[in-house]
Amino acid sequence: MSNAFSRILALRSIAIVVLLATLIQGLAQDAESVWILPIDTEITPATAQFVASRIERANEVRPLAVLLRIDTPGGRVDSMQRIVDAVMNDARVPVLAVVENAFSAGALIAMSAEQLAMLPGASIGAALPITVGVGGATPVDEKFTSAVRGQFRSVAEARGRDPAVAEAMVDPSREIPGLSARGELVTLSADEAVDQNIADFVASDLSDALRTFGYGGVATVTLERNLTERIGTWLSGPIIAGILLILGLGGLVIEFFSPGFGIPGAIGVIALALFATSAFVATPAGIVDVLLILGGVLLLALEAFVIPGFGVAGVLGLAAIVAAVIRIFQDDAVTVLATTAIGGGVVLGLLLWLLPNTGLGRQLTLSERIGGGLGPASIGAGAGGGGSVEARGGARGEADPARAKLVGDRSDLIGRTGIAMSDLRPAGVARFGSDRVDVVSDGDYVSAGSRLDVLRVEGNRVIVRPSDNENESNRTHDPSPSEDG
Repeated sequence: MSNAFSRILALRSIAIVVLLATLIQGLAQDAESVWILPIDTEITPATAQFVASRIERANEVRPLAVLLRIDTPGGRVDSMQRIVDAVMNDARVPVLAVVENAFSAGALIAMSAEQLAMLPGASIGAALPITVGVGGATPVDEKFTSAVRGQFRSVAEARGRDPAVAEAMVDPSREIPGLSARGELVTLSADEAVDQNIADFVASDLSDALRTFGYGGVATVTLERNLTERIGTWLSGPIIAGILLILGLGGLVIEFFSPGFGIPGAIGVIALALFATSAFVATPAGIVDVLLILGGVLLLALEAFVIPGFGVAGVLGLAAIVAAVIRIFQDDAVTVLATTAIGGGVVLGLLLWLLPNTGLGRQLTLSERIGGGLGPASIGAGAGGGGSVEARGGARGEADPARAKLVGDRSDLIGRTGIAMSDLRPAGVARFGSDRVDVVSDGDYVSAGSRLDVLRVEGNRVIVRPSDNENESNRTHDPSPSEDG
């Protein structure tokens, strides 16, 4: 037994040593290579998170260099600023750039690299800041343009590039003789970028660029987004994020009007959880933003399942989620919230049109006739009437049988005694024989199980009060369901 245990221990020790040697060899190989980071989508918070996290990892492993392969139409200014900050201030290894196309935010990211190569047919520039709203894309005000223009100048000066040309990419009022007239943004071809001292050289391909950078023949490692980052990137897009909010808030709203916890509530909680997770994985959302979302969900759940009605907890829950959306998405927050509002309205309309018999539909639509169209039989015997329906013809106020069949008319219940199936606060449900009827207390709270007398019927409202003497033997009462049979 002892020898067998010793052999097992020795084998495990050897396996651990081999594993550690493999990991060390892998790290050594990574350290002797150039890491390639593709930036081939719109610049979003997910892009910034991807680049910043890989540069942080490069600081630990220390590869020979990090190369940004850029082919982007541009994107968000805040995400651009985060990437530039990571490249210029956080990186502890050389950061290079090879440009296929670098428009708008991509232009500043490319210029922030220590060395910049252009591929044949590439372009760089056209960086006018815009804002996207309900009316479409419009240029931002001069204050914001000035700030971005200053950042382009600052980065160009730090990397030894022409600051005047860099500014003209942002501001169409800046004229560059022989290159652009006043009112035109500067966009440079590959050769023009070299001639105007924006790029360092034109390379025929990626290998040629690496050779010119001084890394010819060096192994390369392309770092792609992992599955979690890809899913998070997709879910954190403004439109998808808005749809998740529609499903989340809509599912909980439906639960507000339906007893218990069912499929809509489960879908709502899952959608909001996905929204919070994707925001944390693929955006610059911090713990405060995630806590705001979770706090908003908890407040909405409290409103749905604990506190009746829709009040302070529900308003605070919505406010917390809206605040988190604004903090996380910033420039895209309007798109997210607008998508949520418009989509939510469309979904609500479809629910009320297609599902009129759901709990939500019954709460928001009138499905029964109210007293007025019932003809002469609905007029009370007394002078005052007041819209109430009074019984005739019997010692206990028996109603006209034909009239009892009319939609919404429950005058046949007048004078009868039933059992409260739920607490009346003041509304609730009571049983009269085999019928379950929505009733309203005459003012007092009535606990479930109490015997009830029907006082009067007003339209489709059945008004009851607790029986004066539940044990009175000669009181007219409802037969049990077995007696009705």
